[in-house]
Amino acid sequence: MSERKLSVGSSIAESYRFFTGHLPHFFRLIYGPLILWVMIRLMERVLLREQGVAFDSSYYLNIVTAAFAIIWYRQFLLGAEYASYLGLIRRGFNGNGFSLRSFGRTFLRIVVISLALLVPTLIVSMAMMVYYQGQGVHLSSAVINELAVKSTFVVMLAFSPVLARLSLFTAGLALGRSSLRFRDVWHKTRGYTATLWWVALRGFLPLSIYNFILTWLLRQLADKLAIHYVVSTIFIETIAGLLTFMMLAIVVAANAEAFRVLIGVREGDAPHRADSGPRRSPDPASGTEEASPQQAK
Repeated sequence: MSERKLSVGSSIAESYRFFTGHLPHFFRLIYGPLILWVMIRLMERVLLREQGVAFDSSYYLNIVTAAFAIIWYRQFLLGAEYASYLGLIRRGFNGNGFSLRSFGRTFLRIVVISLALLVPTLIVSMAMMVYYQGQGVHLSSAVINELAVKSTFVVMLAFSPVLARLSLFTAGLALGRSSLRFRDVWHKTRGYTATLWWVALRGFLPLSIYNFILTWLLRQLADKLAIHYVVSTIFIETIAGLLTFMMLAIVVAANAEAFRVLIGVREGDAPHRADSGPRRSPDPASGTEEASPQQAK
């Protein structure tokens, strides 16, 4: 195994350098997702205000942000010619297009991870419900929803170090590494749990706090000025979406840099780096190749 050196500072610094050096690509890639973000959030407000229908937009926003994350991984690890939503739909991750087998494997992984997180969440939720009931609290639907949010937060916080290590698998998915397994990622990230956790936290926390404070202030200002909710929603959600995608780009690039160091890339991958070697010809099918020991350094 090659020598591996990964630090929080170097990963975050490389992430910010990549982001500032590829702003045209960033705006090109968030153009569609940002419009979808604003439309989904606006639909949520309109349905609630005009029809009294509660619409949870978080599931749809997660799909939008996940699509951008995958494409930004490819921007970082493969280059601009591979960072295309349409190209990804046409050719798939490994260049072979859509197949039921690859879809089934991806779906199975999602189910397994979801169940692994769901069981502890249910246990924590039930424990909270028993405690609240013992304190004489009436378990209304609002209270149950609040308990579900709290238990999910507790479980995600408890499992976050593990998820930080397994998150490198997403970079392998973006590269088309069909032979990369969770076991491989777990083995190669051994000893870097705290580092990877801090990399994710350093990338996520500053912009998320700024986003929360700024959007809260803008909502308060819009209410005081009595701005129509459609106009205020479009303006505020455009800013919120932009900051969210910026935060995601920082986290993804830092995670991709960790993948480059710990897992390894092929010659020509991460073309923005001076030490990445000569650029390979754009052959989408080459995404399934693994790194050699020399190329993984």
